[in-house]
Amino acid sequence: MNSERIAGHALSWAAAQFRDRPAVVFRDRSYSYTQIERRSNQLANTLIGLGLTPGERFAVLLNNSVESIESQFGAEKAAQCYVALNARHTVREQAGILNDAGASVLIAGAEFRETVQQVRMLVPSLRVVIGVGWHDAHVLDYDMLLQRASDRSPWLKVPANLLLRIAYTSGTTGQPKGVAYSIARFDARLANHFGAMEYGLGIDDAMLHVGPLTHAAGVHLLPCYLRGARNIVADRFDAEQVISQIASDRITQLMVVPTMMSRLLEVLAANPDADVSALQRVHYGTAPTPASTLHEALERLGPILRQQYGMTEAVQPLCVLYPHDHLQDGRPSERITSCGRPTMNVDITVRDADGNPLEAGEIGEIAIAHRGIGEVAFWRRPELERESIRDGWYYSGDLGRFDDEGFLYIVGRNKDMMISGGFNVYAREVEDALHTHPAVAEVAVLGLPDAEWGEVIAAFVVRRPGEASDADALARHCAEQIAGYKKPRVIEFVDALPRNHAGKVTKNDLRDAWLARHTQGTQGAISK
Repeated sequence: MNSERIAGHALSWAAAQFRDRPAVVFRDRSYSYTQIERRSNQLANTLIGLGLTPGERFAVLLNNSVESIESQFGAEKAAQCYVALNARHTVREQAGILNDAGASVLIAGAEFRETVQQVRMLVPSLRVVIGVGWHDAHVLDYDMLLQRASDRSPWLKVPANLLLRIAYTSGTTGQPKGVAYSIARFDARLANHFGAMEYGLGIDDAMLHVGPLTHAAGVHLLPCYLRGARNIVADRFDAEQVISQIASDRITQLMVVPTMMSRLLEVLAANPDADVSALQRVHYGTAPTPASTLHEALERLGPILRQQYGMTEAVQPLCVLYPHDHLQDGRPSERITSCGRPTMNVDITVRDADGNPLEAGEIGEIAIAHRGIGEVAFWRRPELERESIRDGWYYSGDLGRFDDEGFLYIVGRNKDMMISGGFNVYAREVEDALHTHPAVAEVAVLGLPDAEWGEVIAAFVVRRPGEASDADALARHCAEQIAGYKKPRVIEFVDALPRNHAGKVTKNDLRDAWLARHTQGTQGAISK
């Protein structure tokens, strides 16, 4: 078996196949496969000309744009290790990741100019900074560099174990950690993605990207590119614009997080004649989606919903809940609260605290092993590898259970398991109970310290527009749905839930803010 690869070969192959067909559409401008190929080649040759060697870390701080795609492709062709930065992070957080990665190069948009000027002073490893739409005495101009470079592929031959990407987790519960992907491991991840697909994907398809391409939304970018589909890139998520674009651009594929799906359904409810007939798949995930939201989506969109369960640390997807799994005898199935069954190249077990596999129905930690893909590798964190990888299994920190038919149900994170009065309570089951109340739009459940109970269950609720239910009404509703010891004793209404750039609720922020407001115990909207 040849252990070498041509850097970026698949990208150049796709460009040769689809040539003048539209590859990327951004702000009403269309870029062909040939144009993306030439521009990414120019960037790759620029990086090589700047003296960068294979495996150096290449960081990007870009919002959705054609350059965010060119930089990803150009880094791969130059055999650079791509590191995506979170646009919402502070200067301190950006510098922390850049220093952890040991980044040599940073490409940043003009909107991040002030951030970059501060970061440069905090990251000694940075040798080159390139500005998209701006430059100064210390920052090179992106377009000028590309104009001077060859548009032919550098065609570098590199080892398959060369580092291709470091993907930093969103860090909802602590400091972000880098997950390392070699070229071979990333190729295997891509093969796993294609192997799990039950739908056709080709030149007649168009995927609308409404989330950051540097994070979860980017999962579908390369598969679409390699199949000749159009990648239509939005600046940001706007529900009304998305509905309009589905009709005007004949969008067939869409990926949304739960909050996006809720906003889309609100727009469709207000515009029942909107044309969404082109849609063939709505991919959703990254966080639990309420069953009530999925019921409404099935009613308004039909059986085209598809959930993928995955994580930064492991290959995508780990499980898939296919469109046909959402229905049973023509009605929404109880399985829609699951994340589906494991994919072909993945083994998943649920284990107890001692690492023993559990039977169906029992709740434990989800452990993952990849077939032919390799173990999880953390960048410069050997202690984390020792802690989370045992006998070839990655202990994910997610809590779940299997049913008798092999469907996996996520009940929360290890940190989401609360112990109140000696009983284990899982945040997800309390959240699911609250979501069945018509007044609840969004909810996050967590534990708060309590001298008597150890922890009390707290629910932070976003009401649906026009609803005025109080804490007592929600508590009574919970009492009908779940055991009394699981009922939230603190219910607080908020305008919105705090989220990170990946769309995940940051429960630590909710907990810290509540404790700062209530320094003398569990006061506030408490239901007995």
